Amino acid sequence: MRRRRLFIAVLLCLFFCLPTSVLAASDGAIDSPGNRPEQISDLDRQLLLELIKFSRFNIHFRLKSNYHQKWRFWTYALGREAGTAATFGGTLTDITQQAKGLSNLRKISKNAIRNGIASSMTGNAISGSASSLELVQNTWVMWQAKKNGFSPRASFAYIKKLMDSTDTILDKRAQVISLEPSASKKEVYELESALFKRIRQQLLYEFLTWSVHSRDQAWRENTFYTVDALQSFTRMTATILARRALDDRRFAKSAAICALVANSALTANPIFRNVVGRTVGKIQRHKLEKEFPFTRPSPSEDVMLELKQLQADYAADKQGPELAQLMELGARSERIDTTLERETKQIERYRQIAQQQSVVGPVIGMTALASSILSTVAIYNYSDKPKIANRLGFSGRISQSTGQVAALAYTPYTVVRGMILTKRLKARGELPEQLLQQRLDKLARIEQEISGTKP
Repeated sequence: MRRRRLFIAVLLCLFFCLPTSVLAASDGAIDSPGNRPEQISDLDRQLLLELIKFSRFNIHFRLKSNYHQKWRFWTYALGREAGTAATFGGTLTDITQQAKGLSNLRKISKNAIRNGIASSMTGNAISGSASSLELVQNTWVMWQAKKNGFSPRASFAYIKKLMDSTDTILDKRAQVISLEPSASKKEVYELESALFKRIRQQLLYEFLTWSVHSRDQAWRENTFYTVDALQSFTRMTATILARRALDDRRFAKSAAICALVANSALTANPIFRNVVGRTVGKIQRHKLEKEFPFTRPSPSEDVMLELKQLQADYAADKQGPELAQLMELGARSERIDTTLERETKQIERYRQIAQQQSVVGPVIGMTALASSILSTVAIYNYSDKPKIANRLGFSGRISQSTGQVAALAYTPYTVVRGMILTKRLKARGELPEQLLQQRLDKLARIEQEISGTKP
């Protein structure tokens, strides 16, 4: 009886997503499996230790492969807000001067326009620097992950090594089981092997899913920050050319083209990064599927029948209810694991601030693109009709200012929502980092009790 309680307790703990209250009830039942044949007991201990390594690697891979320092949430948000605010100041100056020129072009002040251009130039430089800093930080995180063995190639090799070692142990276990004379014990041992394989497949599926998501997320972020930095600096170039155009009209066309290209990139960036991330994720999944079964384990009808039969066979020894509890808690662990994935994605989504949203980003960009199109039309087709050109530019600036106001409002809104969500999850102990740390702590306790040494 004591042997069965140990086995069930350890199997439950290996799911690592169970509530603390459930695990507390099992901790007291953990002991050395003295009633098992020596060979089975030794092989089971080896298997459990290998599965612990597997789960611990998954946790560290999650924590470090796409790590974000907490202060980055604020630095990027403040950088984007400051850059947009400065650019908006330049837009307001242009609108004011162009409005004065609707009736009389002589009322337009070149010095005021020059100051407005300087404000826009500063804002674009700040925005571009904020994105560049994020790109540098991501590059550093990727370098650290590679150094610690969490790169795609290194992690794949490590998991393959773990799969091979557990296969070897399972094969040895099968050989020992085949020599068992008792049919009832043999049935129990074979079912235990099936449960070992299911737990391993769940851990494998966890790693494969996170590996694909990690590559997807990394490429989405890096693509976005690269394009965003380039378009910000391109718009800064456009403002420099526009400032020169105040004294030499030959620079006006170049300034308009630069602004048009930059705002086109701004509009397409959120969609483009999604396409790149999804494509890289599919490529990573295809690579992994060549070596590993990319399927999430679920209780099959055959195993359910086996468990029910085993429950009936051992009802007199009160072992059946324990097996039923194992199935119930196993199903519960999958639901908790699904919750963990959902909360992780929510935190990542809010971390991206306003530009992460695939709908809001293009809408904001289109307001700036409309302004660039009108300015380009004005410069190329109405250079000899300054009143019409000014009115076109005025209309475009109104469109651009609308998008900038939306961006200024949406960024703090997203930050506040992210803060509220994070605070609620932290109070409940459900932040991804908290849940993963709980799993690490439980792993350490289990490993120590199985091996008799500290991990």
